[in-house]
Amino acid sequence: MKLYPSSLKQKILIGYIAGATLVFAFALLSWSNLNTQQEIVSSGETVSSLFDTTLEIRRFEKNYFLYRTTADYTGLQGYIDRADELLDRQELYLFTTPELINGLKDNLRIYGDLLQQDIATPNRAGDPNLEAMIRDKGKQIVTTGEQINTSRNEIMADSLRSAKRNLLIGIGLLLVAVSAGGFIFSRKAVRPLSVLEKHMIRITAGEFSLIPVKFRDREFVSLKAAFNKMLLELRARQDYLVQSEKFAALGTLVFGVAHELNNPLANISTSCQILKEEIEDGDLEYEKELLDQIETETNRARDVVGSLLNYSRSKEKQSFGLKSAVDETVRLIKAEVPANITLQVDVPEDLTVYADRQKIQQVLINLVKNAIDAIEGDGKIRVFAANLDDRNAEIVVLDNGAGMEQEKLEKIFDPFYTSKQEGYGLGLFIVHNIITDYGGTISVDSYPGKGTTFNIVLPTRE
Repeated sequence: MKLYPSSLKQKILIGYIAGATLVFAFALLSWSNLNTQQEIVSSGETVSSLFDTTLEIRRFEKNYFLYRTTADYTGLQGYIDRADELLDRQELYLFTTPELINGLKDNLRIYGDLLQQDIATPNRAGDPNLEAMIRDKGKQIVTTGEQINTSRNEIMADSLRSAKRNLLIGIGLLLVAVSAGGFIFSRKAVRPLSVLEKHMIRITAGEFSLIPVKFRDREFVSLKAAFNKMLLELRARQDYLVQSEKFAALGTLVFGVAHELNNPLANISTSCQILKEEIEDGDLEYEKELLDQIETETNRARDVVGSLLNYSRSKEKQSFGLKSAVDETVRLIKAEVPANITLQVDVPEDLTVYADRQKIQQVLINLVKNAIDAIEGDGKIRVFAANLDDRNAEIVVLDNGAGMEQEKLEKIFDPFYTSKQEGYGLGLFIVHNIITDYGGTISVDSYPGKGTTFNIVLPTRE
């Protein structure tokens, strides 16, 4: 395994091993502290027994000098032997020094010898000086026992404080390690996943931008490569579908143009035939009337072709008259409007917008076609516009068709979303992108059974 593994799996494994090692070390430290405390408590019981024994020696000493009975002496001697036995235990050295223990042993030996001298006195009357010496040694024995017991208490208190401190240090190190592990995991795993999530959100909004972030872990590098490859394929397919949508719209326009051209061409043909038949009669007025009809129908056909040519040209943003653009759009899609649907246009002559004329016409074609599809039976479509202020104009396309529910409205501008049986669901997505690209906004209001209204706001100047 490399010193700096490039695989996230390896890093997680290393982090898991490090965490398990840290937990094991913390458990081992806690176990060691508990064993130390247990040893101190167990050894402290010997100190406690020694101190209690010295107190009993002192108590039996008082009874002995008060009554001077053999039983009191025997009991006193038994506690002396008991204290001497306790002083031979090694655990006492945890709480005191060898010098203090040896001194206590010497005092017990001297104390025993003095008692033997006292018990051997005639008539057990006692020697006041000897009694004073015994009492003094007994006092020294109790004092030493108390010192050892006090030292035991202090050592136990220090050990307990040390155990608490070690426990807190261990917990602190564990928390630091967990925090550091969480930070590293967040940086190595959560952040890259967050980047991918943000790009997925952008995709749902129709922005197919590649992931520019450089990842170091092998898994995320592979995921990024697959993700970018998928985005390139989606972008290519979207371009293809958008182009298909444009061709579908162009087919509609060609059908409308063909329908519009058919009438003037038929009139021109009829006028020409009549003119050829009547030219010999020399009726100049009638012949002139026929020529005027040919000229009128020719101009009409020219206008239709001109409208199609204007639509087909891709232009840069510029100010143009909205009314003429709307009139040309209506002329191009007139053949698509059924006889049972009334298309009403109300746009001021002097209203201008700053955009690409052909793109705005494409927007109007999409919206009017959607309105036509939404109307069943007799219906009405209105296209009107007005200035909102000195910098913006509003265009409204409304119909009294079937309308839409709120759930559909929330997705209506999403790519590939459609409620129709046919189509790719890109029409309104393209409309939204065109309007936003030119610094405008588009919104929609719709209610089931009451129709739909699209509101477009576009700048009137650069």
